[in-house]
Amino acid sequence: MTNVGLEKEAKDRFFYVAERLFKEEKKAEATPLYRYVIDHETDNHDPTCILCHFRFFQCIVGVSSDGNKKALERFEPFYSLLPEDIRLDALLLLANVCYSLSDWKKVERYGNELHKLSQNMYDKLTNEKNVKYLQNERHLVVYYGHGLRIKGFILTLQGRYEEAKKCVFEYSNLGWFAFLDEEGKKEVEKFRTWGEGNMYALELKTGNDKVLDDYVHYVEKHNEILPGALNIIEAANASNFSADEALDKLIPKIPPVNADVTYLDGNQLFQFWYEKSVYSFKRKRIMLGIDELLYALYLAHKMKYYVGFEKCVSLYRDYGHYATDQQKWNYKHIVEGVFDS
Repeated sequence: MTNVGLEKEAKDRFFYVAERLFKEEKKAEATPLYRYVIDHETDNHDPTCILCHFRFFQCIVGVSSDGNKKALERFEPFYSLLPEDIRLDALLLLANVCYSLSDWKKVERYGNELHKLSQNMYDKLTNEKNVKYLQNERHLVVYYGHGLRIKGFILTLQGRYEEAKKCVFEYSNLGWFAFLDEEGKKEVEKFRTWGEGNMYALELKTGNDKVLDDYVHYVEKHNEILPGALNIIEAANASNFSADEALDKLIPKIPPVNADVTYLDGNQLFQFWYEKSVYSFKRKRIMLGIDELLYALYLAHKMKYYVGFEKCVSLYRDYGHYATDQQKWNYKHIVEGVFDS
């Protein structure tokens, strides 16, 4: 057997083992094997190599903002070369990673692509006599629904709340979707539940604090504590209403700042404590606000989220002269830790 033949056999064997480890959720063990295939493949358009790029991306994304940014830059040139069904998973993950980086333009871009591709695939499947087997990880309704969720999220960021409500209504009512097996029906129910909560959140963002108690009941019932608390604090800051009672219920239930969290939860936790510090400063609770700002600063450092870190440092300059000696020491300790790392 030639050297080329031996190398191909080795790549095929490494890929097979990597896929088995990946399916067993042993990503750390699979990562170097995917990397081997990528590094030893001369044809960047080889289907196996393209899939390895995606698997490698799936394996290495995590809590670190800096690491996610590098992983994103490495994978982006290849995602469009994936088969359409697998590309659905790639687009959903790309949108989530960009969300963790607060790159809203790319979140919008990948969300739009996800919605369009899932719609096209749905149309193809409904027009085919024999439904072909898809290799994507989730039911097709998941990608269609998340495409709409992302669109609604971007419209909300832009302050286009009435348009966002239309998206929420649409993904809250996906029972018409064809090919709904038991798994699909469960996913449709998830979107209905998320839609209920997001309608409350949109009402809050328009300044309607009368739904606050109902929303708190919702987030407690469905264990949406952190995203719910974030929606409440953002709305309270934007519309200047008091959310003290709601926050007193929810804050003890959100993850501690030193908890091991996903990159999505880590980003939300940072945003919550930053917004909570702004809320406290507005209400002249300066010492509390500084403590909360230090929580956000610590999280930004932990995630290597430099944009967020700079926001915290900028806000601290406005209130740092009120800080106690302990708070000043904590601030200095975190900031020096960044420059030492």
